[in-house]
Amino acid sequence: MSAVLEEVDRFEPMVKPEQVSGPPRIAGRDSALPAWLVEEREVPERPRFDSAVIIGNGLAALSCAARLARSNSFSGKVVMMGKPPVPSRRLIAGLTLRARSLDYFSACLGISRASFIAELYQGHDREVAALEQRIARYQGTGSGPYTFGKRGMWMSRWNHKGRVVCYGVRNSHLVDTIYRLMDHLDISWVDAKPASISDCRDVAKGHNPIIINATPMPLAGTGVVATKPKNFVVASQMLFSNERQREKGILPPNTSFFTARRRAGRADASVWYPVWDPLSPTASFYGITYRVVKAGEGLYKDAEIDIQTSHLYGLSEALGLSPVDPQETLGTAMVPCSNWNDVHQYTPGYLHLGKLANLGTPIIAGDGMVRAGNAAFVAAEALIAGEEVQPMVSRAVRGWAQRNRLTHHAITSLSLFADLGLRVMPGTALNLIQDFGDTWAGLE
Repeated sequence: MSAVLEEVDRFEPMVKPEQVSGPPRIAGRDSALPAWLVEEREVPERPRFDSAVIIGNGLAALSCAARLARSNSFSGKVVMMGKPPVPSRRLIAGLTLRARSLDYFSACLGISRASFIAELYQGHDREVAALEQRIARYQGTGSGPYTFGKRGMWMSRWNHKGRVVCYGVRNSHLVDTIYRLMDHLDISWVDAKPASISDCRDVAKGHNPIIINATPMPLAGTGVVATKPKNFVVASQMLFSNERQREKGILPPNTSFFTARRRAGRADASVWYPVWDPLSPTASFYGITYRVVKAGEGLYKDAEIDIQTSHLYGLSEALGLSPVDPQETLGTAMVPCSNWNDVHQYTPGYLHLGKLANLGTPIIAGDGMVRAGNAAFVAAEALIAGEEVQPMVSRAVRGWAQRNRLTHHAITSLSLFADLGLRVMPGTALNLIQDFGDTWAGLE
């Protein structure tokens, strides 16, 4: 264990959060929430279940548990199956924190967005806030220097009235922050991995529990069978310092950068964001490179990861960034993709929240965190109100899944046209599949 990681036990900032009274305010055309949440009116608690058992310890699991535990109906009756989250310097899972995501996490915790940001960034939020995102096509193979072509503006600060579009954050730091902010709630933990619904019911604090599976894998006895993926996303990501950023002149302050190029029929893409990390204080940026690859005999995992890692080093050099402790911060993964269809399988007393929140292709659109928060918030509110949960969650995340699908095709089947767009009109090209930042920024 590194000396920096050993300091985590002494890192106890805990800003006293500003509590929010009344129903949470989640506004904006992207939310697709049940009417009573948009209208900010009180709804009586009429749950059909008397307790909850939640499998997992990630963003969706913690957020859903926090909202349920804050209700009169589920307080003291929420059990989480798994281990409490533990921070790690390694970059595992997504790091692109859309500002919109903060609305959902804050609503689940019952605090203001400002309080959540204060706890998460400890006064460093201004330096890591991305107000705009620039875009360019790159050239490079690892055998020579990487260069960038014509650069354009994808999301300008003027398009969303100067609101913050996004932040960079280590995923395990975000998870740990939510965990610390919900520490005062009456939630029980059971360090066990359930093999069936019966295992979950055995630890429930009621006779009629709702079982919420916030992991990607199905649970035995639910009638849901894992399907074999047709595609994977291969990715490599790492933390960087910015000693030569100004010298290169490509990354202005408070700016994110997207770059890509076509290779062998599909795009290799990369995104870079300002970041603040208490476990890696010298880091000021994170970068990720990724590609959607087909499953099958022609897939060589190690080779694909090596290519993406090579791009990561080459692009960082071109941007004027230097790796920070790659032996501890570098993370690589090959993550399976699913389809974008709504989940129609239904098991009474069981909700596969992890699947509902993550349909589509992971990593590529920076929407994993916002979908986790969105799905968790809607699921918890529907359970408290006694409404049908699954249809509401499906509707709430449908817009995000549609954007994810557009991005997927842009870097796979339509990558020839996307690559041409990056060469000729890089800013306009990406605006055809995304929306100038409004659904990233949310409403503050």
